[in-house]
Parts: sequence; C-alpha cells; structure tokens
Amino acid sequence: MKIRNINFLASANLKGNRKSGTVIALTVILVISLTVISSFSLTITGAVNEYKQDTRARMLEVDPWNGALTEDVIESIEQIEHVESVNELKGMWDHGFYITGVSDENGEVNEELQQEYNDKDAFISAWSLIGDEKMNVIAGDTLDDSPTFSCIIPSLFYPFDLEYTGEGYDNNLDYIDGESLLGKTITVCAGEYFEDLYNIDPEDSINGNEWVYLPALEYKLKIVGVYYSSPTAKGYYDDIYVSEETGVLIEEMAVEAYLDDLTSDDSLVAKWWNTPSLHTHYVVVDDVDNIEAVYNELTEMNIVCAGDSELGIRESVVTMSYIFSIASVLMIAVTMILLVINLMQSSVNSLIERKGEIGLLKAVGYRNSQIFACLYCEQLKMTVYGFVIGAASSGAIIFICNLIFNHLDYIARLYIVDWSYYFIFLAISLAAAITVPLICQLITLHKLNKIQPKDAMS
Repeated sequence: MKIRNINFLASANLKGNRKSGTVIALTVILVISLTVISSFSLTITGAVNEYKQDTRARMLEVDPWNGALTEDVIESIEQIEHVESVNELKGMWDHGFYITGVSDENGEVNEELQQEYNDKDAFISAWSLIGDEKMNVIAGDTLDDSPTFSCIIPSLFYPFDLEYTGEGYDNNLDYIDGESLLGKTITVCAGEYFEDLYNIDPEDSINGNEWVYLPALEYKLKIVGVYYSSPTAKGYYDDIYVSEETGVLIEEMAVEAYLDDLTSDDSLVAKWWNTPSLHTHYVVVDDVDNIEAVYNELTEMNIVCAGDSELGIRESVVTMSYIFSIASVLMIAVTMILLVINLMQSSVNSLIERKGEIGLLKAVGYRNSQIFACLYCEQLKMTVYGFVIGAASSGAIIFICNLIFNHLDYIARLYIVDWSYYFIFLAISLAAAITVPLICQLITLHKLNKIQPKDAMS
C-alpha cells in the first residue's frame, strides 16, 4: 500500500472517528502544558535557585553597636553551625555616584555619550566585593584579573532616573547594552560630598552609628567586564561593582581628604577607620534556609544582626515557583493519562467498528503491517493536528507574556521566558504526539492480528 493510499484511508476514517475532537483538544492542552507552564516553571525555579546560590542571599550584616567585633567575637561567630565565613566590610557598600565623564579606549572624551549622561544626570550605585566573593562575567575580564580602578557593569545598563508619568514611574526603559561600553572609562563623583556611615566606639559613646560627609572626589573607573544582572540575584540596572581593593582605595582617599591625618587620635572617624573591630561585618550562611537559625544564635549572643539577608527576594516569586512546578506536573500527568485513555478507546473502537472492513482488506491481500500503518496514521493525524494548534497557541502566549514583562518594572523581567526552553519543550511535545498514538496502537496490535478475512462478512 502506497503512502498516499494510507493517508487517504486514514483521512477518510478520521471523519467518522467520534473521539477525534477530544483527542485533538487533549493534545492541544498537553502541548500548552508542556511548553507554556513548564517553560515558566523552569524560568522562575531557575531564578529562585540562582538567588539561593548567591553569596549575598546568604549574607547577614552584623554591627559592633553592642560591643566591638573583636577577634574573639569573630571566632565565636565562626563556630556557629551553618556559618561559612565572616568577612569585614573594607570597601564600599552601595555608594552613589554621578557619571561626570566618559572616555574611550584611547582616553579621548566621548562627546555624544558624555552629553547624554550629563543631560539625564547619570547616576550609579557602586559596590565592592566582600572577602572571597566572586561574580560571573559574561564579557570582558573578571575583577580579580583586572587592575585597580576597574569596574564591571550590568548587561542591561540604565544609569538614569526613572521618569514620572503622573500615574507612576515609566518602566519601559531603553536599556544600554553593557557590552557596548567595554573598554570605556567613566569618571564618577559623589556630588556635593561622599556620604558614609561609620560605627561609633561603643566604649566611648552611645550605641549606634553616625554619618560622616567626606569630600566628593572624582574617580576614573575603566569598564573591563559585563555581568548578567538578574532581578533575583545581585545586581540591578544601575549597579556597578569594583574589587574590594578598589573600594578600599576610594574610601581611603575620601577619608584622607577629610582628616588630613589618618592616624589622628582625636577623631572618632580616624579611630573607626583604623579599628577593624568597629567595622561592619558580613556573616555568610551555608544555605538560605539556615539564615533564621544563624540569626537567632547571633541575637542570643547579644550581637546586633540584620533580620534579613543582604539580598532579598519577593515571597510571591518563591510562591509562583512552587505553583508553576506543581501545576506543570499535574497538568502534564492528567492530560497525558486522559490522552492515552482516549487514544486507546479510539483504537479499540476502530478495530471493533471496522472489523468487517479490516477483514475485507486482508481478504484482498493487505498485510497486517499495512493495515496497522493506516490505523496509526489516523491516530497520528489527530495528535499532530493538536500539536500544531497547541504549538501556535503556546508560542503566541509566551511571545505576548514576554512582551508585557519586558515593559513592566525590573523585577518582572524574571518572568521572561528564554525561547530555548520553549523549543526544548516543544520538541518533547512533538515526540509525545508521535509516540503516544504509536504505543496505544501497538497495545491493540493483538486484536488486529485476530481479525481474519472471513470477518469481512461480519
């Protein structure tokens, strides 16, 4: 039997198949479940897992407000179960700078970029890495391999204020490709002054900390790398990072310009600067789930500790990851079971209702394999129809959702689905659409073999 004959018989039989509409609908639901729900589940779960692995998501701030963080105190903190390390804050921590100049690789001022940054008051937040903290760089050099006064910027860079539209802030941002700025040097300045928070010696004064306003110096930072900024991991569209060494140098230059003499015994700022036990420290916990236990231990030790990790995440994001994970498994399992049941019923009904027809085909010389191919082609047509409809529907859903999330606030970007996920699950859906009817048809093969030519008279 030629392929076109098989296709002709399958199409003719399909018109009289009472289960065809149900099978096609179930296949559509299966494809949408596999592609849309599973893609969103993988996207959000990946974002949550990325957050949990980030150092700053497992980092608790401790301050010397109830007593200096001496070597003995630090050692006692390190002995707490689940504590990985304790790191002194030596460099900068979320310091704001205006971008006052932009120059290219040859040191020449980029007039176009500088004019744009000046017109829009380009402003960035600068952070130092802490201790052994690392950052993955997707382009350029890592901070560890770069000289001092280097920095890395986010892949989606937007160092400008959000515009207020009357109803809220405009989140439809025209992001700058961070890689386009590799090799360029930005000149940054704190504005009127360099604002810093220092801890007062608890033995000499009241508990707590004080603001000190240091001179606003200019610093030139060469952009040597670009990092992938994620709404759940470290980084934001206006966050840049420098090495710990660079952060210390920037702080030291500002403090020295303020004090003239860093060794002065008369200044609380000088005493704070030269006394590590008066510096803020960060406790790195081995797992996000153990943060609460470590916080309770630190509180019992009368150590002032922040109640949350340095890198927060919305509870709704974690909830959504659970919902999508459970929904994905349930929808796929239920739909697959119903699809198999209906395909089995369709196969059995085809054999029962067409017993005489099949017997006649055998009587005129058609083999079991040819008749099997015809029946399988009929089932395959139903699932492939459903696959095509489901693929088009799910592709449209993901496209529209990505378009919407791309123009909402920055945190909504974590819901943007990578198209590679879609195509992977689409391939799985296609495999299911081809193999499931084949398996169902093979299960009923013994019934096909029992039909004899004499059954043509049935």
